[in-house]
Amino acid sequence: MKSIRDSLQKCAVLAAVSSALIVAGCGSLEQNMAESAKKNIVPGKTIHLTDMHDYPFCEIAPIFGFPESAAVAEFYNSTGGSCPPDKIAAIAANKGESIKKAMGAEAIFINPLCHWTFNEFWVFEVGELRDFEGVEASWMGVVPVEVMKKAVGRGHYHPGQIRRNNTFKFDKGETVYLLDMPDGKVLVMQSWTTEVIKDQTRAKLKDLGSQFKELPPGWKFRVKVLDRDLTVHAPAPNYGAWVTQDEFNNTYQGCGYDTACNYTP
Repeated sequence: MKSIRDSLQKCAVLAAVSSALIVAGCGSLEQNMAESAKKNIVPGKTIHLTDMHDYPFCEIAPIFGFPESAAVAEFYNSTGGSCPPDKIAAIAANKGESIKKAMGAEAIFINPLCHWTFNEFWVFEVGELRDFEGVEASWMGVVPVEVMKKAVGRGHYHPGQIRRNNTFKFDKGETVYLLDMPDGKVLVMQSWTTEVIKDQTRAKLKDLGSQFKELPPGWKFRVKVLDRDLTVHAPAPNYGAWVTQDEFNNTYQGCGYDTACNYTP
């Protein structure tokens, strides 16, 4: 991270350019979160998609702000757009350097090709569809960088809150993949990837239980066929979804933290 002197010098330069950039680059964490939503959300724009089984997507998240305690990652998701495997692979190969330069970002976080596990998807706060060197993705949320590192860092199993205003729906009769926590909370798999297990498929997810090596004490993997619809929507006004990844980089959202889930499966 930059020294305090470097950070102050950069803030001074930005101040001479634009007051908006002061908020985006040198404001407090709360200011940077609010500014990201303000500058990106298109009023009235929503996404609603059905038949989402194994729908492929990827994410590109430019990081703005410093020090790290005030930095935010703006998540652009290709759902509703497109993520050609060769295009996201090329972006990942150069660590998004050209995107970083074009956007004036501090860094770029890249979530490679993943597949959704739910049946139906709504997004209620969306930005414009943007072309990232052949990957078409829309702004769908913002998260503090420190929380992102904790929540979606490889193998950490430390749920953190990511701001996103959307709903996932798993239909009655759907098979879901769960992580049970000792305190009664349940993490529901929302997406899977072949990043770690190269031959992973949806059909093989039921066999993950025997492959975990890093589950925290008391945690258990479970497969369940739903006897009723399950919906997951982080509650207003902050829309803080409790999210984490497992050691295979599959992503989960938590039930039992708040009213996000209509029940805990």
